Amino acid sequence: MTTECTEKGAVLLTALLLGVLLSLLGGVAINFAMTESEGARRQVKETSARLLAESGIEQVIAWLNHGQLPGHEDGDILPVFRGLVTAPDAMYDTVRAGDERFLNDRLAGVFRNLAELGRIEQIIVYASSRPEGLCTVQVTSQALGGVRRSASLELGATRIASLHAAVQAGGGMLSDGTMTPRIWAHWGPVRMSGDARLGRSDQVPRKSASASVTGLGYADGGTFWEDRWVDVYVGGTAQFEDAGSGLPSNVHTNQDPAPGLPSDPWQYQKFKELAKKTGSYYVPDGAGRLYRNGVMDPAVAQTPDAVFGNEGFPQGLIFVDTLDQALPSANNLPTLVMTSPYMEGVFFINANVVLNPEGQGKAIPALSPPSDGTTNAVSRIPVTISDVTVQGVLHVTGSVSTDRNVRIFGSLSAERGLTGRGLLEVWYNYDLGRGLVQGLPVVFPLSGSWREWGLSPVVPSLGSQLQRTER
Repeated sequence: MTTECTEKGAVLLTALLLGVLLSLLGGVAINFAMTESEGARRQVKETSARLLAESGIEQVIAWLNHGQLPGHEDGDILPVFRGLVTAPDAMYDTVRAGDERFLNDRLAGVFRNLAELGRIEQIIVYASSRPEGLCTVQVTSQALGGVRRSASLELGATRIASLHAAVQAGGGMLSDGTMTPRIWAHWGPVRMSGDARLGRSDQVPRKSASASVTGLGYADGGTFWEDRWVDVYVGGTAQFEDAGSGLPSNVHTNQDPAPGLPSDPWQYQKFKELAKKTGSYYVPDGAGRLYRNGVMDPAVAQTPDAVFGNEGFPQGLIFVDTLDQALPSANNLPTLVMTSPYMEGVFFINANVVLNPEGQGKAIPALSPPSDGTTNAVSRIPVTISDVTVQGVLHVTGSVSTDRNVRIFGSLSAERGLTGRGLLEVWYNYDLGRGLVQGLPVVFPLSGSWREWGLSPVVPSLGSQLQRTER
């Protein structure tokens, strides 16, 4: 009986010990699961905070690439930053109600689409610590749940020389006996070296401060031959079809050698390097076909229309080199024939260009220069220009020839002159005079400058990608 009781007691004790052990194991498992779950939630919050900070930096880059920092316009696209982290050049801080609405308002805030992740608390922009730097951007964010992270990135800049003319053309335009197209400019000056034919004197737009600002061409119904911003500067003499006509007051002849016409500010080598880094680089052959990155394989040759027209989609910088990839001269320029009805981009072409679009161009929105004679963006008048063939910059180190009617919004440069029987009507893009060239990445991250603090490291994201991109 005693033995039987002892055995039962041992079994019961074992069962109790096993129950206690299982309970302990269960508690450990539950605690481990709770810890893992909390860690995962913490990591999600940290990642969200970091993504928010990165988004803030990317937004500042976009602002600088496409204009100016909101609320800090000073007339220059890329201002000089001299501030310190404690006294920045620009600050957006949500302790101010206006900045809170500007950044995080769920209906109109800049970062309204990120509200499910959290909010941006502060963005500051101040001087770079590097001699080659433009500025430092620092962003503090807060994820839902209260996790904060701060990150900073130093930015460099490619400063693009300003273009201050609707049309700039070189060459002795009378001495060679060739026909020259009619040139009608809106919103900016025309500069031509040598002698020039200007068509009929009554079709040279006069400069008038009271001229209407529209997107209509001079030959469109209901318009007048006048503009608020147009001047014509000719290096030598100007010739009109109607002999004996007087010289309009806004046509200025004999500009060379004094006071002189400004030289072309865009240089071959700089744009060649820029295209290889951030744009599209092509080498031509003698037949006018183009080869991406200089791979001279006939199987990948492209026509100029395929490269520049691109079915009407916007392009960035496209650079076409000379035949021998050396500085442009009279002996190394091919001839490129373009028939696309619409092209959009920044085109630096080392060739003689035949511009004869086949088909109707595109209607585009445009902003006039400030109408009050200042840099006030509010006074810029929005218009629509119809039948535009080229939107952007057409910069040609050879000649440009056309027998058609061509409309351009932006700027046209032909270093070796203009030929043909057509009409070139150009609306100058005022932003080009401020150094803003749409399609060119002006601002970029400086390699190795990414910093973040406030929390333990998390999975690498955009910050490290930005550094890898610069490497």
